[in-house]
Amino acid sequence: MNHMNVDLRGLRHVVVLARLLSFTKAARELCLTQSALTRSIQAIERRANTRLFDRDRGGVCVTPVGRDFVERASALLRDAEDLDRMLRQSATGDIGEVSLGMGPLAAQALLPAVLPRTLAMKPELRTRVLVRNVATLLPALMEEEIEFFICPEDPIPPSAPVKSVLLGWFPISLLVRRKHPALESPHGAGRYPVLSPGQFTGVERWPAYCRPHLAGPLHVIEDFGAAARIAESTDAIWLSSTFAAASEIRAGRLQEIAPPAGQKGLRFRMMLYALDRRSLSPGAQMLKELFQERIRALGREPISGVCAGED
Repeated sequence: MNHMNVDLRGLRHVVVLARLLSFTKAARELCLTQSALTRSIQAIERRANTRLFDRDRGGVCVTPVGRDFVERASALLRDAEDLDRMLRQSATGDIGEVSLGMGPLAAQALLPAVLPRTLAMKPELRTRVLVRNVATLLPALMEEEIEFFICPEDPIPPSAPVKSVLLGWFPISLLVRRKHPALESPHGAGRYPVLSPGQFTGVERWPAYCRPHLAGPLHVIEDFGAAARIAESTDAIWLSSTFAAASEIRAGRLQEIAPPAGQKGLRFRMMLYALDRRSLSPGAQMLKELFQERIRALGREPISGVCAGED
């Protein structure tokens, strides 16, 4: 069975002719010769084995079959234009949805600045953010539920087809309540509970001033609001960032156990992880660049009189 195959160009010829009911006027609007338009219409009618237009000395009129054809053709052309517009807008990241993941620390420190910029720049672009630890984010990436995730550098299994991109160096701090005993003890006398958004390893490589303060029992709390309230009301030491807890520090509810003079502060590499066999969508690429800009800007923003930047 032979099926009719009409391209969008032919549909447009039919629709314009049906509107103007003149080969001369339709050919002029379509930037065709009248003979080329006639051949196009005849070819469609020949393939369909029916007439779409009647021609006589009185002019051109649309047949009953032609009216139905023109109605459907007009709808198809509108859909094609919508599809083309959607493709162009998606290619520039103007519309669509970006699904990403973030570790709790990264989300608290970066999202409040980056997401408002996204809303202003691309108001029709939707985002879905999964805030979890790496143990949850990596499977979500592998299942392609998210395009990428951001967190402090974490060992990824060598077998995982994942690529990593350095977004920048990110300062980490030991935060405690006002008048915490550890503020008076530079060597970390006392064994205090430690709050962290995730497990951590390699403490032996961390700056010397940190290690004594991290000897207490570890409590993994991904919710930053809950961790902040616990740190404010107990002797727990919160492994976080001054940028994630800026409002609590400015309000005087939390303080940083600052590194002694001459010692470097604790820093991590903030990384973006994505599948190595997938390209980021335009919207995801834009967000990646905004996160990079934000991390660079953080190094220039003082928190409670302390500027934590890259060496």
